[in-house]
Amino acid sequence: MKKPVDIANALQVNRPEMGDFTGVSLYRLFRLVAMEDIMGMGASAISYYAGKKLGLAMQFKEVGDFLALCEQLKIGRIDIPVLTNDFIHVDVYECVTCSGLSPVGRCLCHFEGGLIAGAVEGILGKKVQAKEVTCIGGLGDESCGFDLVIDPPGRIQVV
Repeated sequence: MKKPVDIANALQVNRPEMGDFTGVSLYRLFRLVAMEDIMGMGASAISYYAGKKLGLAMQFKEVGDFLALCEQLKIGRIDIPVLTNDFIHVDVYECVTCSGLSPVGRCLCHFEGGLIAGAVEGILGKKVQAKEVTCIGGLGDESCGFDLVIDPPGRIQVV
């Protein structure tokens, strides 16, 4: 019987000599080159949706758990400079998707935006939408910044 690969299974890595991390370049070739070649600009929406589904599926209980995973997987260095009941701004520095790219004139980090929105939505139990407003590799900014809107407003604590 064929089964889908779940999160726990996907995170099991047995590569005694190669280790459990691969180069950022492989991820970027898949996400920014292959997916966009196959799906065009629709790849951005699919990446956001995939990130959001994953963020929800991880069932984080606290923001600190999400931040720890981002550090462990080296998604980027995350800062939350604005945190209110109905709005959160998240900055991602050294973003895995785009840090170091030459600017291309558009935001690129839809997966990260979806992942952040899904994680926060799961923690709060309220709908969350993320919009990337700055992008390191896409626009030449110093961080990939995401504005999160919470509906209805809810209280979140960074632990």
